[in-house]
Amino acid sequence: MDVESFLLGAVYYYGLFIGLSTFEFDWNTGRVFTSKLSTLYPLATDSCIFILYIYHWTGNTYIANAIFSKANMLHEYVVIIMTGLKIATGLFTLIHRWYQRSEMMILTAKVLRMFMARPQVKRMSRWGILIKFISGSVTDGLQMAMVLNTMGSVDSQFFLGLGLLYWMSVIANMAIVQQYMIMLFVRTQFQLLNTELRQVIEDTKELQLSRRHQGVFITRCCSLADQLENIARVQSQLQTIVNQLEKAFDIQGALIYGGYYLTSVGNSYMAYSIFKHGYENMNMALSTVILMFLWCFFYYLDGMLNLRVMLHIQDDYQEMIQILGERTLFVGLDVRLEEAFENLNLQLIRNPLEIKVIELYSVTRSTTMAMFGNLFTHSILLIQYDMEHF
Repeated sequence: MDVESFLLGAVYYYGLFIGLSTFEFDWNTGRVFTSKLSTLYPLATDSCIFILYIYHWTGNTYIANAIFSKANMLHEYVVIIMTGLKIATGLFTLIHRWYQRSEMMILTAKVLRMFMARPQVKRMSRWGILIKFISGSVTDGLQMAMVLNTMGSVDSQFFLGLGLLYWMSVIANMAIVQQYMIMLFVRTQFQLLNTELRQVIEDTKELQLSRRHQGVFITRCCSLADQLENIARVQSQLQTIVNQLEKAFDIQGALIYGGYYLTSVGNSYMAYSIFKHGYENMNMALSTVILMFLWCFFYYLDGMLNLRVMLHIQDDYQEMIQILGERTLFVGLDVRLEEAFENLNLQLIRNPLEIKVIELYSVTRSTTMAMFGNLFTHSILLIQYDMEHF
């Protein structure tokens, strides 16, 4: 078994173990199915989570005191908002997965069919899978270490709340990993299509320079037209997958984006508080500070990987349009080949690929930079408020 197959299998079984995945599939046959295990086990696991949260509904109110020991009111408000959003994201993800079980099965079947048709995608995605696996595992591991680090400083009731918070974070993170893997495969498929399209363009250029026999010329034109039609078919399937994935993760995507945003503002303020007062004056252990800063590093690295793959998909799509633009240099081609070029061009123009969050926020480089600017501004405002009132 190769490394990428092992990592994909680990992600698959871990999703089943934590109660996120509600169906199974076979990598070898592409069959997507439900079973008693994939139905009853996540149902029991998710029910336990909700029951424990009902039992411990008010446990996270003073979570800031468990981390800092000496926390002012603003610290508590910031941590409560960050914690509440994490809990809401995790619980919504569980409910949403059951609600969209059929849609997710259909989407998974489409991805697997394309995956089996082009098995080289797995090999080409090796480094993307490996880096994501490492960043996600280290992020969850550091968060678990922070939870265990509080043992002895809090009672069992509060420790239960921290454990449930960790569970919600793991569920949200695993949902992001699953989305990332699909987007990574889509991006690799686009890379393959661009390579094939470049080859078609080069073959067409050579065909124009060596028009010796009419029969051979027409045969090669038909072969190139078949290749273009296959590229257009695969591109349409990839765009359908992106659109379905966007709908499946619409509200969850908004919660995750909001979580990254608010967590970034909150972490900036917490880092300022530590440097302002000193971790000793806030009764924090050095191990807690180190774990928090390490977790922040890998947390944002993990988020940048998610953002990077979405931006690269749009770059590959634009590259396809640029490659196809070279068709204007061709004259005197067979009618069917010219129609294949034109149909692919119209397909790309009429239905441009866009990645949005609940049809309101487009994920592009410009909007990302604007978000970073707003994040920086809101962090400064929060710090200024602390300087004036605390």
